Amino acid sequence: MKKIIVASDLHGSYSAWKKAEKYVLESDLILISGDILYHGARNPLTDGYNTSELSQELNDSDYNIMMVKGNVDSLVDDWVLPYPLPEYALIDRDGLRIVMYHGHQHKSEEERIEFAKRFSADILIFGHTHKPTLKKEKGVILLNPGSLSLPKQKPPVASIAEIEDGEIKIRELDTGDIISSMEVSNE
Repeated sequence: MKKIIVASDLHGSYSAWKKAEKYVLESDLILISGDILYHGARNPLTDGYNTSELSQELNDSDYNIMMVKGNVDSLVDDWVLPYPLPEYALIDRDGLRIVMYHGHQHKSEEERIEFAKRFSADILIFGHTHKPTLKKEKGVILLNPGSLSLPKQKPPVASIAEIEDGEIKIRELDTGDIISSMEVSNE
């Protein structure tokens, strides 16, 4: 299986994206589950907030990248990102079916599971809460990589996820330490 990197909730932090680059450069596919450029009216400005540099980086790179629209992504963001952001994406990769959306569309875990099951998904990737989550419920793996720039778990630690060789890992962005991991199979 090739390496997939999963990120969410960048909120315009170019410096957080640069920290993530060591993981991104080793990947074959990058999935970003929304809230890419704007910090949001209820959030503080992120460290390294620079939407111009971040959008230029995403446009000028050779990344194989799929992004979806978050609750603070706007029409203007569609104009400066590589393509208009869809509400959700369906990815079939290495025998796994992955559905990705931002997550603000559903409040409960049960609603998220039912959404994923509509697509016969093995994995549902979402963001929005800024808290890393990795668990399997009712046959669906729920994966929230946490936030690259505005983590909200206690203690707040920026995080990123990877899917490779039948395993999902959520890592601390700065140290690379594994926060949680899970075996994944497509059986």
